[in-house]
Amino acid sequence: MGEEAVRPNMAGGIRARWRLAAALPLLPWLALGCSSSPARSSVSLGFADGPIRWLLLPEEQRQLRHLHTNREAVDFTEEFWRRRDPDPNSPGNEFSKTFYERVEAADRLYSENGTRGSLTDRGRALILLGPPPVLRYSQKKVPAWDPGKGGAPPVVQTHTLSLESWVYTVEELDSALKKLVEEKDARPEIVLVFAIDPRHTYLLEGDEYLEMAVRAAVRR
Repeated sequence: MGEEAVRPNMAGGIRARWRLAAALPLLPWLALGCSSSPARSSVSLGFADGPIRWLLLPEEQRQLRHLHTNREAVDFTEEFWRRRDPDPNSPGNEFSKTFYERVEAADRLYSENGTRGSLTDRGRALILLGPPPVLRYSQKKVPAWDPGKGGAPPVVQTHTLSLESWVYTVEELDSALKKLVEEKDARPEIVLVFAIDPRHTYLLEGDEYLEMAVRAAVRR
């Protein structure tokens, strides 16, 4: 099984749109006006159906299902980003700015089969961890079930799976995420492994690190 390591440069070409990005989460509800009509569908569009879904904690997902008015939706959005503001005393929110820059990059790099890139597994990883310092490519042979055709009996064949591994040095992670990773194990690196299919790329290993990144983003 051969491997090839490369260092991608994803920073170039990502245009920062901070002012627009800061307002985006509020737009679905503000468009509804100031009435007290139910806002659940707009909440779903803004959070559950978009890339912001990757940032939601389980308790926020539950709270989201119980929002009914525009006021509740706006309050939820403001509190959501406030909890993720690394420096509330400075203007703007660097976390939100970085989030929308990564969403833009993911949409450009990882769209597949009609799905926007920021909603794919690799898009999720880019949003939560940023671009990987190192990419490794390899192949793995796995069993595959062939049901047979024309009356032929089913057989188990060998299928070659293409893998893409994202490697991050623990020492270079955000301090909060680094602490969570070090509490789990003492490895110098964390690795996400994706199976590369012509129609769909999906995460095989490393989901626990993405869940850690979601928790680490919340300011305590």
